[in-house]
Amino acid sequence: MKKYTIIIGFFFSELLFSFFSSPLPPSKDAIKKFYITQFKALVKSVQQLKVTVENNKSEKKIRESFLAARLDYKQIEFIIEYYYELDVNKINGPGIDFVEEDDPLAFHEPQGFQMIESYLYPGYDTTKKQQLLQYINKLYELTNGLSNNAASFQPDDYIPDAAMEELYRILALGITGFDSPGGHLSLYEAQSSLNSIRVVIESYKNEINTAGIKDYEMPLKLIQKASQYLKKNDDFVRFNRMEFITQYLNPLSGWLGNAKIKMGYIDKPARYGLIKKTSQLFALESLQRDRYLYDDTITKARIELGKKLFYEPGLSRNGKRSCAGCHQPSRAFTDGLQKANELDEHTSLLRNTPTLWNAALQRNLFYDSRQVSMDHVITEVLANVKEMNNGRDAAAVSLKDREDYIKLYKEAYPATKETFEGSKIVNAIAMYVRTIVTYNSRFDQYMRGQKSAMKLNEIKGFNLFMGKALCATCHYIPFFNGSKPPTYYYQESEVIGVPATTDTINAVIDSDQGRYNIVKKEFLQHSFKTPTLRNIALTAPYMHNGVFKTLDEVVDFYNNGGGKGLHINLDNQTLPFDKLNLNTTEQKNIIAFLKTLTDTSFLKINIQKK
Repeated sequence: MKKYTIIIGFFFSELLFSFFSSPLPPSKDAIKKFYITQFKALVKSVQQLKVTVENNKSEKKIRESFLAARLDYKQIEFIIEYYYELDVNKINGPGIDFVEEDDPLAFHEPQGFQMIESYLYPGYDTTKKQQLLQYINKLYELTNGLSNNAASFQPDDYIPDAAMEELYRILALGITGFDSPGGHLSLYEAQSSLNSIRVVIESYKNEINTAGIKDYEMPLKLIQKASQYLKKNDDFVRFNRMEFITQYLNPLSGWLGNAKIKMGYIDKPARYGLIKKTSQLFALESLQRDRYLYDDTITKARIELGKKLFYEPGLSRNGKRSCAGCHQPSRAFTDGLQKANELDEHTSLLRNTPTLWNAALQRNLFYDSRQVSMDHVITEVLANVKEMNNGRDAAAVSLKDREDYIKLYKEAYPATKETFEGSKIVNAIAMYVRTIVTYNSRFDQYMRGQKSAMKLNEIKGFNLFMGKALCATCHYIPFFNGSKPPTYYYQESEVIGVPATTDTINAVIDSDQGRYNIVKKEFLQHSFKTPTLRNIALTAPYMHNGVFKTLDEVVDFYNNGGGKGLHINLDNQTLPFDKLNLNTTEQKNIIAFLKTLTDTSFLKINIQKK
């Protein structure tokens, strides 16, 4: 590990000396020169990695060359991720097959750094040298091509926004090991990423001073101390992520977000994001609750109408089932059943009832991500013969003469000519569901500075969640679902090998094909959307089929490697199938942490007792 520190130290000192030895140019020119210089360094280091492999150097030397290339990439990651989205997955995409959610037919084969890493960790198999070189050559050709066009990069007014995203990326992805699943090089790479933030701040020194922003040296000192902390605490498993986040990343992102505002820079409108990049990641005021409202308008009147409709049994064909029948507020908007009942109340549906908590903060809806509009979800449920068996228009007709609805409807949709349109009924319910948000748990309060909000064992559980247990590489903070940082726009699905029953001796995969039913790609068989863990202590039973009754069973399942750990033959499992080797105390600490995500304050304010 000392060797890595030497490489990092030498690289940083060389870069800073060459770049900052001359008078600081205007901010954008400085960023452009940095980008051009650093991209050349990246190409050179990738080429050196290629030569090292070709010359049959030792595994240690090859890994050192790989790390050097990764560190060069991390220096300009904030620019590539922000301005060259089409190339990101080719450079540092996941080492598995995947499709784009905006275009499920757009299939991507794995390539880039993460794929190369899979050949080097946990051990380098020299018999696969040619396959390794193929991926290195692809990476070299891509980076070399981009380097030749690097001079065409024109920094705009969104460089501070890109830097904020990088801070969020370090916090929610980097230190979790997300993009270094085999080598666990994330803590070394975080130093390189932080150095790029230093470059941005120093490049904008004149603008920062002109804007009257105080404490210019403060963030630079924070970065220096954070880098020292990373060097001193380089054990991936033991690293205290809670301490690192609260002492360094939160105050650093808070300062930069404030500076960004005062300098007159804004979030890029074209980049969808659930978090305003104006403060630390966990700030309550940064949550953009209506991000997926799109062009619609939410009003108090529509919410009130939607709330009444949510409890209205007349929406169903038999007049007995309301939305709240399956999504019961007292059960965290689930029903407590292994699988939801059909309308006849005897037959079971295919899947467990998902919670509605933070449904408004998810782009993809249903376990198989088949809908991206809340209105469409409700429309589908109303029409489903096994759920409500009515349809939105029929539901509207049944309510059109109800005195208790006429006034509410007209207040909610005053411009509507036709009384009780089915689309408006659905829209009003969606408006109410969008208010069912949890974002003020004890965990959130701790992250906002209330140090008495969490106990020591809960903090230990968080560190395990973010590190050794690898939970945060799928359940991304702060939403704890599959919405990928730093924009939290794309929602990921995973194949974890959920069994049909709790029989651990003769375990078989659950027959539900999940996302494969929607997108016919074999690697998506048994793939399901990663759900939120907020209020997880209240939403048992768990998994899409409700197979696990307790959190203890869930943690045990993951600890043993998911479906693979149960000897289920599943070639496309995306969950790491190595055992996590969590001891009993560690498992209990993780569960203790998960319980800090409970927040039902919405119920006290918004739900009337029936």
